[in-house]
Amino acid sequence: MASYVQYFNDILATFNNLPNKLMSVVATINEPLRSLTHTLIVTNVLLGLLFLTSLVNIYMLWRYGKK
Repeated sequence: MASYVQYFNDILATFNNLPNKLMSVVATINEPLRSLTHTLIVTNVLLGLLFLTSLVNIYMLWRYGKK
């Protein structure tokens, strides 16, 4: 009977320790994601500028193509 009590105590201790382990995993994953987020923001800004440049180029070709 004592072994069962010890077994359940170990299980409860493991469950109580899970949030700490999960938080350390999340903290480990969060730092690369933060730098990735900044990279994605810069990439989206550059893609937006490329899109605007393409629109201006198409407009200029259309405008000067009519003459």
